[in-house]
Amino acid sequence: MKKKPYSARIVLFDRRQILKLGGAAVASATLLPGCDTLLLPELELRDRLTDIVPNEDFYLQSAFGTPAVDPATHMLRILAEGSELASFDQAYVNALAARDREHTLQCIGANPRFLFIGNAIWGGLPFREVLEGLGVTVPATALWMKITGADGYATGLPITDLDGSDGADPLWLVWTMNGEPLPLDHGAPFRFLTPGRYGTKNPKWPSEVDFVEAEFIGHWESNGWSQLASYQTNGLVLSPPTMAVLGTGMVAIVGTAFSGHTPIESVEVTTDGGTTWQPAELTYSPAQSETPGDVTDVNAGRHIWTTWRFEWQLDEPGEYTIQVRVTDADGGVSDLDSAGTDRLNGYNAGMEISVEVT
Repeated sequence: MKKKPYSARIVLFDRRQILKLGGAAVASATLLPGCDTLLLPELELRDRLTDIVPNEDFYLQSAFGTPAVDPATHMLRILAEGSELASFDQAYVNALAARDREHTLQCIGANPRFLFIGNAIWGGLPFREVLEGLGVTVPATALWMKITGADGYATGLPITDLDGSDGADPLWLVWTMNGEPLPLDHGAPFRFLTPGRYGTKNPKWPSEVDFVEAEFIGHWESNGWSQLASYQTNGLVLSPPTMAVLGTGMVAIVGTAFSGHTPIESVEVTTDGGTTWQPAELTYSPAQSETPGDVTDVNAGRHIWTTWRFEWQLDEPGEYTIQVRVTDADGGVSDLDSAGTDRLNGYNAGMEISVEVT
């Protein structure tokens, strides 16, 4: 589904209101020095979210930008302690019988200011199967995989991720996205999907995979971000945006809930500061039956987001705060502090927004 085009309007703010909006809003507006006029897009409210995010709308994040890679000639070398075991290119994987995998990716830096999450149908194979097709035997002494990309980004994965551990599915190599060749910005000619771990552990443009004995500390991890980067139970509000000015009547609050390998059991919303919580409608939840809250097939909802919708009737003007609370099938609950516990371990809270009703 294509995004609707924005039409601009002029909105006047005093400087106190501008500061209240914060950096995310200002970044999307044009503010002239010494002027109190912002050029903002018309407010667009969404009735629900798409189940699968189109390639052009899927969030983009990388450590060093998109490298100048020619997908047709790029090679991925398989090493063991620096010694090459095999290598392959785009032509090799295109000749394989790829399988589809619906899978959600969320950036470890996703939070109420950066709504970096998306769900897509990826095409590829478990990496173990790719290695077996090449005749590669993983050394029994290997404890870690050091993965280096063409952009210079590197990260480490425990060897147990190759076949899956702690409830996660195995590591995948993928080369299509929503039925199309993987776009360059998303890692062409191929990239890794690491179930159960935030985007820092899902490297793009891989050029080397080295099976090593020593634990490898990668780029983001050496800067304090989590080495395991395991997904936390969290909920985001994607519409309306925080600080929106709404009219009276019914408005749909829509967003996402995710917990990695554990499916989502329920989503609740409070509009009165947590005094009462009301159930939201789960608009897309592969693990759910037709009975709300009844998880019938845990495997169906693994590593796939839940989208939700809450109808809110606005009758009285004023300022309101809305927060979401997510519960997963293992009993994990999103943190009630909307900022989360520790951003370096990934967002683990239920997002909060403030709106004004006029």
